[in-house]
Amino acid sequence: MDLGPERPPWKFSRLVLASPNLARIRERLEFVRGFFPEIATLTIRVGLVRKPGVLGWGSLDPAEPGVWVRPRRLDRFTIAHEFTHLLQARGLVPLGERACDLFALARSSLLVDQPPGYLKVPREMLSLHRLNTAQGKWLHEAARRALDVRARGDRHYLKWFEREVAATWRVYGKRPMELAVSPA
Repeated sequence: MDLGPERPPWKFSRLVLASPNLARIRERLEFVRGFFPEIATLTIRVGLVRKPGVLGWGSLDPAEPGVWVRPRRLDRFTIAHEFTHLLQARGLVPLGERACDLFALARSSLLVDQPPGYLKVPREMLSLHRLNTAQGKWLHEAARRALDVRARGDRHYLKWFEREVAATWRVYGKRPMELAVSPA
């Protein structure tokens, strides 16, 4: 049964198509998209961020899903954050940048390669710019626990996450972490 042509996964802007980083952009987007089955059937517009200081941007228009990325800062977490905005546009994730960060952290530890930009985390963590595997896993697990707190009806789950991260960081610091963080 022929249902017509398959929808392409991406619609790249002229700037992206002309970018020397096109292959790298596509590879990173494809990798992260694999963790977002909710957007598997969408054609996502992809552009380049040109504003200084902005790492990415995700459309909140469900009819026109799109992300804009910075080719030289293609962090997996930034892409996951922007894809989470596409979920927000569909009502699958609560609105707001902090909620977007938390839901992106909770998606997979493989996507946590840099600290979140909107959730409050210790200043020393922000200075790392890159997280090691143990730190990414730790943030992912703390985010999952925060979503469990939310599921139990606590509307302050974002603050819970921030307090949990701050308390654990005081104990372990930036050392490679085999963390056993206290349960909620």
